Amino acid sequence: MESTSHFLVNLLAILVSLLFLQYWLNQPKLKKAAAEMITIFCLAISIALCMLMPVTTTSGIVFDLRFIPFVIGCFYANRLTRIGMIGLIILLRLLEGYHHAWLAIVNILLIYFFIMALKKTFIGLPVTSKITLSSFLMFLMSAWTLAGVKWFLHIPVTLSFAINYIFIQTGGMFIVGYMVESIREQHLVIRRLIRMEKMEVVSHLAASISHEIRNPLTTTRGFLQLLAESGDIPADKKEYISIAVNELDRAEGIIRDYLAFAKPAPERIETLDIKKEIEKAVRILEPLAKMNTVEITADLNACTIAGNSVFLQQTLINIIKNGIEAMPNGGKLSIDAIQEYSTVSITIADEGIGMDELQKSRLGEPYFSTKESKGTGLGMMVVFRLVESMRGIIQVNSEKGKGTAITLTFPAIAADSKQRNTMAQATAAEK
Repeated sequence: MESTSHFLVNLLAILVSLLFLQYWLNQPKLKKAAAEMITIFCLAISIALCMLMPVTTTSGIVFDLRFIPFVIGCFYANRLTRIGMIGLIILLRLLEGYHHAWLAIVNILLIYFFIMALKKTFIGLPVTSKITLSSFLMFLMSAWTLAGVKWFLHIPVTLSFAINYIFIQTGGMFIVGYMVESIREQHLVIRRLIRMEKMEVVSHLAASISHEIRNPLTTTRGFLQLLAESGDIPADKKEYISIAVNELDRAEGIIRDYLAFAKPAPERIETLDIKKEIEKAVRILEPLAKMNTVEITADLNACTIAGNSVFLQQTLINIIKNGIEAMPNGGKLSIDAIQEYSTVSITIADEGIGMDELQKSRLGEPYFSTKESKGTGLGMMVVFRLVESMRGIIQVNSEKGKGTAITLTFPAIAADSKQRNTMAQATAAEK
């Protein structure tokens, strides 16, 4: 009974630390460095409290719930936090005494390497599977610890103690895992809400000023056309006027694209040849690429989607342009397009400055840009909205100093046609 109460006190210390962590992580304008320090502090406090309030058997073996915050830190925290946790556990264990300390140190290192081997698989799992896997892992770790005490130290462990230890460890891991995933989900929901509010503001702003901007553009375009029709202007100068008119048309098109925020879907849906669309966008940006000594390579397979050509062009141009500008010293920008089953994927990868996790999470927010004072963030905001309007998904993979890869995934035209045929057949059957 005494061991159960001690284990429950350990579990309470862990839960209080996590609640404290949740409170601070929900604070607005919390910087990444501060968030990492708070995470390290909370995990260290929970480990220390568990080890300072252990259950000591009559044989002198010490048990506690240090593994719960340790597993959470290994799965969710960065490398510095993981190393800090290992160092703290070893230090506190040695301060308790050198008797049987070797088993605790070897045990924590073996568990660490085992968790690291599972981490990549763990990250890709859905929430329910993550909680189940971490709980099952804690069950195995608890049984392994008890077995190590019995086999290596030849110290008997009572059945009631073993049941209490394994049950509270596993149940505690389940509760803590659920709390951690709930906290993470809450953060994602808050970010989505903030982003939606910002998008709504930009939508109203785009709709309100578009008319005022289009008027001077239309007037300027008209006067340029009149000049082009004049016989007093040399032919080479008329070519400049033609370029200016084309750029005005492009500016008007960009304004129209910004209005996509106020529209639920593109007005015109057509069959788009991805290879032709990408080649067109590359031709437009070739001069900019040469100016920045950037080599653009493309590996394009034949694939088609249902979408809007103007929307897709604006999306491709914005992403390719960002990739070129992310390589001020030159480099290689690759574009791949492939159809897999019912989806078409377009991947645009650069060798530029890359982004950290915080920058990745904020990508697409209005007025957030990695270009500092040179960027407004509106370009990527437009990209996210246009891709969404064509039922696409954006995935961003980036590493600081190594480059960024942006993958656009759209439903393939074959899947769309099949779906429309199925709907038509169902409608005919109803009639």
